[in-house]
Amino acid sequence: MERVLNTKLLAYLEANDILSDRQYGFRRNRSTGDLLAYAIHIWSEAIEKHGEALAVSLDISKAFDRVWHESLISKLPSFGLPTGLCVWIADFLRDRSIRVVIDGCSSSQMTINAGVPQGSVLSTTLFLLHINDLLKPGTFGYADDSTVAESYTSSARASGSQVQSLREAMVGRLNLSLEAVSEWGEANMVRFNAAKTQACLFSAKNLALLQLSGVYPCR
Repeated sequence: MERVLNTKLLAYLEANDILSDRQYGFRRNRSTGDLLAYAIHIWSEAIEKHGEALAVSLDISKAFDRVWHESLISKLPSFGLPTGLCVWIADFLRDRSIRVVIDGCSSSQMTINAGVPQGSVLSTTLFLLHINDLLKPGTFGYADDSTVAESYTSSARASGSQVQSLREAMVGRLNLSLEAVSEWGEANMVRFNAAKTQACLFSAKNLALLQLSGVYPCR
């Protein structure tokens, strides 16, 4: 039943362009290669136009285990899903419990209010719906791996001070996007793994990057 529902649900989401076009994970006819080609295109275009691009890669800690049920369930009607299906998905997620078994010894069961069931074909689609509103313009992702990027274009004759000013403006825009990501995480009880967060500048300029002051830390 889960497989049948997932097939129908994905067909509906794709036919109505509900899933973010910036999401490349768990989708038909999309791959990591497609995302790489897209990223290379926008970054190389900035360099070819005498500018630079700055990207920050993000990783959600224990992504599939952090899908807060109430948050996901509250979003379902906004996708235009029938009430009956929304109720079915809510029942599918609720009243689940976990326990830990070590060397044959088991803990008591504990009720959980987050996480999609491992091994279910429906879980990946529910995860995409959960993070769909995370992928704003300038943010793209593959499943739980997201990248926030900004760029600028300039001229071949731009002075060092002009380049620095453009860089600072680029960092400012990036920080606003990262603030939005952080706020989304707090609203959806999602944490980002700081140890796996990296920033990368794409540039062909000889001018040293003096400072990328205060790139906003996602929580």
